[in-house]
Amino acid sequence: MTQTVFHGFLRQCSLTPYHTALFDQHRQMTYQELDQASDHLAGVLQQQGVIPGDNIPIIACRSVELVIGILAIIKTGAAYIPVDASYPERRITMITRQSRSPLVLTTHQELNFLIPYMDKTVIAIDTLNQYPQHYPQYVDVQEQSVAYIIFTSGTTGEPKGVMISHASLYNLLDWHNHRFEMSPKSRTSLNAGIGFDVAQWEIWSTLICGATLCIPHENTRRDPRELLGFFADHQLTHAFVPTVMVAEITSIPQPLHLALDYLFTAGEKLHPVNLTQITYQLIDYYGPTETTIFTTCNSVGCCSRNPPDTIGRPVAGAQIWILDEQQQPVKMGESGELYIAGPGVALGYLDAPDLSREKFVSLPHLTGKKLFRSGDRAQWLPNGMVQYLGRFDDQIKIRGNRIELTELTHIILQLPSVRNATSIVTENHHLADKKILSFIVLNKQDQTPEMQSDVIQEIRQHIHLSLPDYFQPAEIVPLQSLPINPNGKIDKPALLAAYQNYRKLIQQKTSIFMTEQEQQLATIWCSLLDRPSVTPEDTFFDAGGNSLMAVRLTTLITQKLGIRAYVRDIYDYPTLGQQAKVFAKRAGYQQPDVDHEPVYALHEDIRLPENWQPTFHFDTQQLHAPNTIFLTGTTGFIGAHLLAELLRTTHAQICCLVRAQSQEHAGQRILQTLCRYKIKLPEEALIRIQPLYGDLAEPNFALPPAIYVALSQQVDLIYHSASSVNFIQPYSYMKRDNVQGLQEILRFAVHQRTKPLILLSTISVYSWGHLHTGKHVMHEDDDIDQNLPAVITDIGYVRSKWVMEKIADLAASKGLPLMTFRLGYATCHSQTGVSADYQWWGRLVKTCLEHKTIPDLRQLREGLTTVDYMTQAIAYISRNPNALGLKFNLIHAQQNNLTLKTFFRLLAQQFDLTFQTIPFHDWLTQWENNPEAPLYPLLSLFKDKMVDDQSTVQLYQDTYRWDCSHVKRFLQGSGIEEPQFTREVLQRYLEESIGYHPIQV
Repeated sequence: MTQTVFHGFLRQCSLTPYHTALFDQHRQMTYQELDQASDHLAGVLQQQGVIPGDNIPIIACRSVELVIGILAIIKTGAAYIPVDASYPERRITMITRQSRSPLVLTTHQELNFLIPYMDKTVIAIDTLNQYPQHYPQYVDVQEQSVAYIIFTSGTTGEPKGVMISHASLYNLLDWHNHRFEMSPKSRTSLNAGIGFDVAQWEIWSTLICGATLCIPHENTRRDPRELLGFFADHQLTHAFVPTVMVAEITSIPQPLHLALDYLFTAGEKLHPVNLTQITYQLIDYYGPTETTIFTTCNSVGCCSRNPPDTIGRPVAGAQIWILDEQQQPVKMGESGELYIAGPGVALGYLDAPDLSREKFVSLPHLTGKKLFRSGDRAQWLPNGMVQYLGRFDDQIKIRGNRIELTELTHIILQLPSVRNATSIVTENHHLADKKILSFIVLNKQDQTPEMQSDVIQEIRQHIHLSLPDYFQPAEIVPLQSLPINPNGKIDKPALLAAYQNYRKLIQQKTSIFMTEQEQQLATIWCSLLDRPSVTPEDTFFDAGGNSLMAVRLTTLITQKLGIRAYVRDIYDYPTLGQQAKVFAKRAGYQQPDVDHEPVYALHEDIRLPENWQPTFHFDTQQLHAPNTIFLTGTTGFIGAHLLAELLRTTHAQICCLVRAQSQEHAGQRILQTLCRYKIKLPEEALIRIQPLYGDLAEPNFALPPAIYVALSQQVDLIYHSASSVNFIQPYSYMKRDNVQGLQEILRFAVHQRTKPLILLSTISVYSWGHLHTGKHVMHEDDDIDQNLPAVITDIGYVRSKWVMEKIADLAASKGLPLMTFRLGYATCHSQTGVSADYQWWGRLVKTCLEHKTIPDLRQLREGLTTVDYMTQAIAYISRNPNALGLKFNLIHAQQNNLTLKTFFRLLAQQFDLTFQTIPFHDWLTQWENNPEAPLYPLLSLFKDKMVDDQSTVQLYQDTYRWDCSHVKRFLQGSGIEEPQFTREVLQRYLEESIGYHPIQV
């Protein structure tokens, strides 16, 4: 038996001829009446010359006439092209031109609008009485013939037509109707825009099973409360709403007479929703148009239960592959591109054979079937479901960092005051960069101006605690509702228009008196931040600023106001009013006092938690063979590699504390980090990772008391790798995560049982102490107090790490088992070449390669080594109880420790490269005024004068040579050797981390 929607509809007409097929606000029709009306129109179309294989555009709104029209086209053997009448004239013209159809179907309402610019015959469906009735010559519709063509947006601006066969369409409908118990008793919605492929599913799934299609008025469709009332009044059992409406539909009071069994959604990524008020099932469908409407399906769980973030499993015979760039299957936890095979794969694109070959591919090593390349990023979850991570072309870079806007929106929506949210990216023309705009819809009680301001501050704080600072939106715009386009998706042009209106409104409302200094500074702020206005109470970072803009701001203040400004000023005096006062006082002076952190301030922070004391004996077996390890910093470069090494060298369960919003989110962040750094782990290792979501600097890590106590009892050993790394923020900003975080680690280390602490520190705790000590070598056991005069003038990060070591030493003096590893610079992984994109050395290498110059800096050392050497050494040495109480300088031996000049000399020797050594200030001039330069965000390290008219980088000249005798002694016999920066290692580094492909010599 032929399986097409045409045959399915005819069968239903014979079974239930008098059953109501559909209705809108104007009329209703039975199956028999719908069959007769579509027969009449099909006859008219055949009289006009329509034949099988034609592609007939139907320009209409959601209505009874629309359904009559598409049925009539199907009966002629032609394919229909649904075109929403609300589309712009240009798009309608493009689609009708590409169709090559002799005529266009529409309704009387649209007729006068279309005729002036339509070069085809136009037939109005609702004027059938003007045409004599001709019984149509039914065509034997074939399963492989085209049923409909949906035009989707193309990258060139030209819409592209996706051709869907009858077989593909019927296959999905048949699966859906069986899975969701569709029958003649069902009542369904036509709620999607007609140019959206979901509308084809709404129509045909109803008509082939004898159900009733209920078509709401346009105004009803756009209002969640009215729409829910429509569902209730007409006793709908199966209904669809676009993703953007789900949160509100499920949160508002549900009508008592609501009869819904299933609420379906699709179109965009669904964020967690609260389903405690609803009694029906929420079903989230996913699928590209090119694979016939839906490919996967997920029955959504309530956010209160922390359900997996997933699009579910394949449906209707679909098969999914997630492949890497070499089109090989990825492992669990790795992301790749989603490829789809199966009966739903489209025939191709209309009149676009090259594009069809590009997107519909054959991969014989995987399957003999045609696959569609979706362009979507995804990964497999351990439960066999698929997690959607966004589109590859939606990934954006902000200040060089690749981000997913869906992750930001997910975080914003976690706040109870926010009912709906979305984020987009637009240009910041003043910085030749992009900026993020977030749009929020608040609960009604939070929509007063005062509450809006409070919620926006709360959102910014929540983002700050959950995501890196480059996720922070430039502006957060409150709206009454999110605009929706005809296809039920968020209307981005309308968002931009709303943003411009918001800017005008803010500018009109801002009439606060400012001093002359504040006005001058406000002009600079507004220009840089691309804002219409600011007030003296606004803080730079809450107004949309970031670390890169802070650098640019100091440059502009110096240039335009003639006042020397420092990046640390922006952090220490964050509001416009504070900055204006500071710069007014500074006017006429060359520079402020040197930025010394008072010694007493650092010493005051060297303290243990209250009533802290190790009271339990520890067993050395906790080091030899730990059963449970507590590891921090796993979303960082070193922490992620240490996680992999501990999984490789122990059988322990590894509990990883991650700043996240749920255990699942914590697990996702860990897996994403492993993927980003190309760390591949077997399944056996992955299942030993136990994600914990919390906050290192909060009491009990912000864990529930029962979990904290259980963890304290189970953990044998602590590796503290977490650290806030920032080269321009002052100590006051670094203190919370680094100093307070360590104090919470120490509290945990002695709670319930004593746990040895493996502390990861930095070689930078020595600072530029050589200028004060006169020494050339620092031994591992040397007291770091002697470097304090340098530390108090060094960057905030170094100060915080020095304080951390002093606190840990104080804990060790009270009996805590402690090992301290001072890390050099983890240049890259020797086998993958991967490095951390937030580190400064890579930015230096990019700058020097670009200009073919290096700065003339004497004996500037960073302790360059590889991350795999570091983590192997830490994992091995930390098994040895004899290492307790010792410090380990994890760098190369003195004779192998590369300076800046020897590193670039090595590059020149191994590859066809030439570098000119030029005076430091000449080298700085090459890039200091270029905001796009790799080193520009760290300009203050090179330009701000710290001591004796020298910058931070200059002060690190002629720095110490670091002894590493303890490391050498404890690694004897381990087989772990200092890595060599061979040509192979350097080439991997340059290609993978720097983006430079050298010529080998």
